[in-house]
Amino acid sequence: MHKSGFAHILNEQRALVMLALLFCILSLFAPNFLSVHNVTTILKGASLNAVVAVGFTLVMILGQLDLSIGAVVMLCGMLAVGLQPQLGWSGSIPVSLAAGAMVGLVNGVFVVKARINSFIVTLGTMTIVMGLTHLYSEGGSKAIDDFRLADWLDRPVLPLLPPMALITLLLVAVFTVFLAKTRPGRNFFLVGGSPEAAWLAGLNRDRYLMAGFILCGLTAAAGGALFAASQSSMTSSAVLGSRTLMTVLAAVIIGGTLMTGGKGSVLKSYFAVLLLNTLFNGIGCFGLGFEVQIFANGLILAVVVLYEAWALHRQELLQGQRPDLMQEVRDGAVFPGEPCAKAFRGRGRLAAAIALVAGIAAVVMLVVAFLQVPAITVPEDAQIRNWDDVYSLKGTDNQPYLLPPGLAKTDIPERPADPKALPETDKLHWWDIEYAGWKVEKAAMPVSPGDGPQGKRVVLLKAGDHPYWTAYVRGFTAIADFYGMRIKVYNGNWNMDLQAQQADQAINERPDMIILAPVDATGCTPLLRKIHRAGIPCIASNTTPCDEAMKYCIAWTGPDDWGQFRMLARAFADALGKQGGYAVIRHMPGSSPFFSRTFAPITELREYAPDMSLLAMDTTNLEAEATMQMVGAWLSKFGPELKGLILAGDDFPMTGTLEALKKAGRGDVVIIAAGNSKTGMDSVKAGETLAITYQSAEGDGALAVHAAARWFRGETLDPVVYLPRHVITREDVDQFMPAQW
Repeated sequence: MHKSGFAHILNEQRALVMLALLFCILSLFAPNFLSVHNVTTILKGASLNAVVAVGFTLVMILGQLDLSIGAVVMLCGMLAVGLQPQLGWSGSIPVSLAAGAMVGLVNGVFVVKARINSFIVTLGTMTIVMGLTHLYSEGGSKAIDDFRLADWLDRPVLPLLPPMALITLLLVAVFTVFLAKTRPGRNFFLVGGSPEAAWLAGLNRDRYLMAGFILCGLTAAAGGALFAASQSSMTSSAVLGSRTLMTVLAAVIIGGTLMTGGKGSVLKSYFAVLLLNTLFNGIGCFGLGFEVQIFANGLILAVVVLYEAWALHRQELLQGQRPDLMQEVRDGAVFPGEPCAKAFRGRGRLAAAIALVAGIAAVVMLVVAFLQVPAITVPEDAQIRNWDDVYSLKGTDNQPYLLPPGLAKTDIPERPADPKALPETDKLHWWDIEYAGWKVEKAAMPVSPGDGPQGKRVVLLKAGDHPYWTAYVRGFTAIADFYGMRIKVYNGNWNMDLQAQQADQAINERPDMIILAPVDATGCTPLLRKIHRAGIPCIASNTTPCDEAMKYCIAWTGPDDWGQFRMLARAFADALGKQGGYAVIRHMPGSSPFFSRTFAPITELREYAPDMSLLAMDTTNLEAEATMQMVGAWLSKFGPELKGLILAGDDFPMTGTLEALKKAGRGDVVIIAAGNSKTGMDSVKAGETLAITYQSAEGDGALAVHAAARWFRGETLDPVVYLPRHVITREDVDQFMPAQW
């Protein structure tokens, strides 16, 4: 074979070549990477994006885009889980597939009939579908207690291949054969690569565009339903949808599908999805953060896109300078738009080199970054330390990380027969969330070794990146170092899909303890259940899991959001003379603070200050700009009737709120918020905010790993271990300076 021909083939199969190269190097260098369990984790983890990539590849072959796929994944996954109790899986999954196909039909109608650019159309449907998801889920999550289908999808029926991966492979195979071996499939390339030639050939371009968008919506729905079924839950957090969109878009381009249409391969898109999933998995094995994943993903995508741009530019130059080569292209091309090796012999080696450099650069970056990660050493005096000295350790705010365990337990009211039957403004409506874990009957728990924490390996699965979580890990690390424990941190980036994959990775490493800070309060049940079934002790942290999830962890540690916000609400009511209207900026959907920081004050004020009225409540996903717009709209709508604001966070929501009040010239509005960031404490000190809750981020992390150390020593933990409760006001704010984040 001619060298340039070999180089051309190498470039055409770049996703597979980079996947093989990456897999080999990670097998040599990444800890715990090469194992049957981890390979199965990669194949399962790729399923969601691979299924969605099938339809997205079809749309891009047609020269179009569909930005609504991430939103469709969320809506259809939510429908599959939400309708399952009434319809069963045999009914809920077809309904979710029909909903996805309907979204695709709407996209196709506007693109084909109204002649609107697909980018604009699908951007609009993405927003609408996202709104429908929030309406259906009421801003939260959907979960069921039936794990039979989830267990079946997770259990390998062939070596390395659970049904979830087999379904994905079957779908990829069907569409690969469809595009390569059937006349309608080949016509997709003709319609996308040369609409004029398609018209001359008598093809109805509009029908193919409609079919492409419907199939794209259908596969996005299938991906969402498959993921929801595998987790027995679904979240309304927009992060899952946006990550699905960006990963699929990157994978399809890396796989060689042209955005201009006429060229693409479902199989190559699948290899590219596996490539990115293997890359993310390997980064996790090194214990590196999500920011490294994004950088490596962007590096590969940037090189491939630059190469494609250069190739198109080179083709245009050849068209102008060597018309004789165009005859060769016409003679050798199979489909319009399909590049021919004869026309590009001079750049073949460069094409292969660039494709390989992309893969090598990402891998080298991983290895170099790994070598720069400092090793965690066990202090020489860890065995002879006085364990009570841990209570003398202080954080950056000069407050103790930990307080000695108290003897008093929270007074827990009797559970109503049906809490959900009570109105949302009744405290007991929220019994199952506020008191999750206190009364639950635990599954059989692992037995403590009783030999102490020194040398124990602990994996932290944290929810995501945020200044709070940076401080959390700081406190976590300080206490782990004190006890001589070895730690590794995974970052879930607020994504259920990613955290599910990381849970599988953590299980593969067989640590002495896993500490899970869930992305989703209900969606974490399958993760805790899976960890428990693997026989690994687990402590949940920060976000309060639902009662069902609490069965599978030794204990939960974190802030008493309900208790603190009840204290905060009373101070709020006193400042307003127990009169006037108020509004609530809510936390991110799916998290336990989404409920606690909304309904703790609402239910408390209903009893403590019944003359106060709730005017509005909504989430802004803790974004400053969105909060500013929301508060500004409320100020315009309610005017002087709006006397107070309750914020789920005192950082970005506080920034947006203060800006909106400043623009409106309202200095009379009383503000309370969850704390305690620098923004919040500065606002309290300046007199702009009445009070914030004291929630030590460093103490949050310290409490979790401290509970693990106590368990390793053989102590019996309470099912729920709270951080201290306190409300910071102008009188004592200086005691908590400087801020931890």
